[in-house]
Amino acid sequence: MKTEQIKRIKLFGIFIILLVATQSCVVSSLNPLYTNTDRIHLDELDGVWEGDEKDRYIIKTIVDSSDLKIKAKLDTRSSFGSDEIDHANIKKKIKEIEKKLDAKVKIPNVNKYYQITMITEKDTSVFDGRLSNLGGHYFMDLIPNDKHVEDKISGSFIAGMLVRTHGFFKIDLRNDELVVNTIEQDDFEDLIENKRVRIEYVERDNGVIITAKTEEIQKFLVKFADSKMFNDPDEALILKRIK
Repeated sequence: MKTEQIKRIKLFGIFIILLVATQSCVVSSLNPLYTNTDRIHLDELDGVWEGDEKDRYIIKTIVDSSDLKIKAKLDTRSSFGSDEIDHANIKKKIKEIEKKLDAKVKIPNVNKYYQITMITEKDTSVFDGRLSNLGGHYFMDLIPNDKHVEDKISGSFIAGMLVRTHGFFKIDLRNDELVVNTIEQDDFEDLIENKRVRIEYVERDNGVIITAKTEEIQKFLVKFADSKMFNDPDEALILKRIK
C-alpha cells in the first residue's frame, strides 16, 4: 500500500473516531482543546486543498452572527443574518450606517470557525474546526458538523448512542502547503508507559479518549508540540492548495 494511502486511511480513521469514538487506534478528547482567550482565526486557511491521492479538503470560514445586532433602521439581515458572511458587503453596510448616524458603529466580536468538508472516493464528511495558538503552535480542534451527522443517521437507532469527541491536529501553513499532524494511540501509550505524561484518559475498545479538562489538554499539547509525534514528515498529511 502506498505511503500516502496509509496517511489518508489514518486521517480518515481519526475523523471517524470523532463520531463514534470506537473505530480507530487514535487519540481524541471529550473536552475541547481551546478557550476563548487562545482561539484565533486565519482566513488564509480558507480554500480547496488536495492530497496526493486527490482527496479534497474544502475549508470555509463561517461566522456565527446570532448575537450580532445593530440598532439601525436598515435591512442588514442579508449580511448579518446568515452563517455565510459577505465581508465586503458588511463593510459597505457599516459605512452606510455610520454616515446615516454620523457616528462610528461599534461591532461586537463575531465568532468565526471553520467548516471543513472532506471529500474522498467513497464518502463526504463535514466537520467544524476551531483554531488555537498554544505556545506559538497552531492546533485545530475538530468535531463532526451537527447537521451533517443528523443527515447521515437521521432516524437511526444508533443516533442516541454516539459519543462526539474532539480531535486535535497540529497544523503548519507554509505558503500553499498545509502540513497536518496528530498523535496516535501507540505514541500516547508510549508516553504513559515511560511516565512522560500524566493526564486523565480512558480506553474504549481500540481507541483512547482523553477525559482531562481543557487546561490539562493544552499543557500536554504544548509540552510535546516540538516532539517527533507532531512533526513526523513520514506520518504527516501534506495538502496542496488548488484554489
